[in-house]
Amino acid sequence: MIAYYLILFLFSNSLGCLKGLKETVSSDILEIGFVILSQPNQYHHNLAEQLKQNILDQELDLGYEEGGKVYKSHEDFGDVLGHWTIIPLFKKLSELKNLKWIFFLEEETRINIKEVLKIISSYNSSWDIFAGHALRDSDPTIIHHFAATDKNSVILYPHFSAGFFISFPLIMKLTGHCKDCQFSIDPKYELAKFIYETADVKMIHEPHLCLRKNIDACATWIMGEIPDCGPSISSKKVFVAVKTCKKFHKDRVKVLKNTWGSDVENLLLFSDAEDKSIPTIQLNVKNVDVGHCEKTLTILKFFDNIDILYDWLIIVDDDTLLSFQRLRKLLPCYNSTDDIVIGERYGYSISNSYGYNYPTGGSAIIFSRPILEKLVTHCQCPSIDSPDDMIIGVCLKTLNVALTHSPFFHQARPTDYSPQFLAPMKHISFHKHWMIDPYDVYREWLQDNHLVKTEHSEL
Repeated sequence: MIAYYLILFLFSNSLGCLKGLKETVSSDILEIGFVILSQPNQYHHNLAEQLKQNILDQELDLGYEEGGKVYKSHEDFGDVLGHWTIIPLFKKLSELKNLKWIFFLEEETRINIKEVLKIISSYNSSWDIFAGHALRDSDPTIIHHFAATDKNSVILYPHFSAGFFISFPLIMKLTGHCKDCQFSIDPKYELAKFIYETADVKMIHEPHLCLRKNIDACATWIMGEIPDCGPSISSKKVFVAVKTCKKFHKDRVKVLKNTWGSDVENLLLFSDAEDKSIPTIQLNVKNVDVGHCEKTLTILKFFDNIDILYDWLIIVDDDTLLSFQRLRKLLPCYNSTDDIVIGERYGYSISNSYGYNYPTGGSAIIFSRPILEKLVTHCQCPSIDSPDDMIIGVCLKTLNVALTHSPFFHQARPTDYSPQFLAPMKHISFHKHWMIDPYDVYREWLQDNHLVKTEHSEL
């Protein structure tokens, strides 16, 4: 009899412990706000909505009908132009109630809520905490203004797609204006720099926020493949326009034609000089060293006026390295009858209402057919050498057309990025031949199941 009551006592206590654990976890869920960095384009909006629903479903599976708060940045904080850079969001986030943590995710993030709760429970929410999967620069890079990379000076910054979290006390300290944020180039680095300079807080590396799901204890991981939205678009429906000039006909253009250019059916090269051996189309536009606004606008007018059916126009530099096959696989995710411009997104003064987002020209800019007519009608170049990509950004803002960001396009060389940033993803473009072998970069990062046609020589 004594044994019976002893067993009953132990069993009752164990139920009480389980109940206590459930109450603790439930409280944790309610104290975390999830912010998905989202976009208004329908394809990207759907990805963000699927991720939001997945988070809510996991919370329901854990037995909690009232889950945590999940926000989509473009909807819930859409009045903040630079919401994708996070820094302008802090004032809005500081006004949220009953939260101890903000957990940031991207569309490519996959998440295990149970493991997230385990991770967060190991940190003190009353402290200033900034944790994510740490990236670091191995060498000074142009996209980080050649900041020092020695052990004592290097800034660790989070891989946004692996997710990261910030405690609410720290968020309350970050609501001030960023004085050095006129240009937004690499928001993950700029965020870490801002937090360190504002609150003297360095990022903590959290290994269970994973790049790939290589252990069961991963709380997050990244889906970095080119999405499968159906059969690749026909090459006939895509035109690629290359901006070049006479002095680069024999080196940059040669690389282009010996690598990705051979995959493109509708490839047109626009230059300041006619060269029938390439061939080039000579534009009645003076060549300039920078900006190229008049050249780009003339190319847009050319394609707006041609009497050929096509869905997409891609404009690239002559030193852009591209995977055209992956680009063809990506494009079916978008509706070519909509007003769409796709590329790598940069920002100018986006903490202010007068700022704007713009697509980086070197990484390739993708235009749907309908947007061309609107751009050529409403866009003007202040000068022949105005920065073409920034002027396109100004025009898009005037037209109230949101630039669509794609993580597969890159304005710089692979060596300009943290190796761990590039590792979990497939890539569609890189830019510049400076101090690299472009053939090697193409083979290692962009080539799929076909060979470079000719052996290369040093540039």
